[in-house]
Amino acid sequence: MADRPPVTAPFSPRAATPSGSGTYPSPPVADADRLERTIRVAPFDEPRSREYFAVSAVSLDRELIDKVREIDGVRSVEVVDAARIKVDGVTMSVLGVNPSTFRNYAPLPSAKSDEIWQGIAEGRIALSNDAGTQRDLKLGSTVAMAGAQGTVDKEVWTHATSGVAGIDALISRASAAELGFPRGNGLIVSAPGADLWQLREDLRKVLGPDISLQVLAEEDPGPRRYDAEGVPASEEVIERMIAAAESQLGVPYVWGGTTPGKGFDCSGLVQWAFRQAGVEIPRVTHDQWWTGEHLDYSEARRGDLLFWRTDPTAPDYISHVAIYLGNGKMLEAPRTGDVVKITDVRLDKMAGVVRVHVAE
Repeated sequence: MADRPPVTAPFSPRAATPSGSGTYPSPPVADADRLERTIRVAPFDEPRSREYFAVSAVSLDRELIDKVREIDGVRSVEVVDAARIKVDGVTMSVLGVNPSTFRNYAPLPSAKSDEIWQGIAEGRIALSNDAGTQRDLKLGSTVAMAGAQGTVDKEVWTHATSGVAGIDALISRASAAELGFPRGNGLIVSAPGADLWQLREDLRKVLGPDISLQVLAEEDPGPRRYDAEGVPASEEVIERMIAAAESQLGVPYVWGGTTPGKGFDCSGLVQWAFRQAGVEIPRVTHDQWWTGEHLDYSEARRGDLLFWRTDPTAPDYISHVAIYLGNGKMLEAPRTGDVVKITDVRLDKMAGVVRVHVAE
């Protein structure tokens, strides 16, 4: 994670949340002068919201995709190719996208950059800001992508978060085919203004139980303030979780890390600590945002999770998580080059607080 400012003014969730209105500069690319521009990429049209990501192990039937498009409230659907493969020796989640159309679903700083999407169309890879910076994969460097059909070298073109939670990199659908990705096994669903929970039920009815469904919406959806059944975790569970996290103090930050004594990233530490207390929560920071009731920092109590929006390439994206210890202190795995430690709570760019719920 990039360095974050210390505690500043009194916390206001709306004021602290970046708008993504275009005031953030587009992420830099390796070298725009080397673009051939023989592949046409359509200009940015208009921003499309991202409510859900659906993904299957196999290609989705066209009829099924058409049924999703017909769901009440759905404005548009973007078809992508999704796979987990090794990039520079580390397993990453990668999407193969049509640069001309997917760009409309991307965060604005990236969506408006013709150079980013032209580079992807010409066979380069766009790493998320987190994957690129934390793993020190510099622009213009080459990474080996090991897919089902062999290994292909790709130039790191930019560090730009896609806006799809848990996705570490974007390539073109042509590049995805070259690597042996399933064809058309993922969908980005845009349904601005729809009831988020009703939409989920409608999608489940159409897609069936074998297709994974992930909420992508960034903002609180309305009257139902969380996506978690059950009750808040008990004090006993919270104390076991915190004790587990404290046992890892001094362990290095490692991007993608989930291994006690060896390395954690922010969300990997939180997931592991809750698991030691008998509670399973998702792996990705954005998904952890939906594990309980959303609260203001003024309501936070020991064991709650604190979240931030600190990614300059995706200003509305939930990008960091820490465990609140009380009395203005928190426990976190901060960034590459640092270790798991206890620090003062930072209010700048804080998205909010989540009280994790467990089954009754």
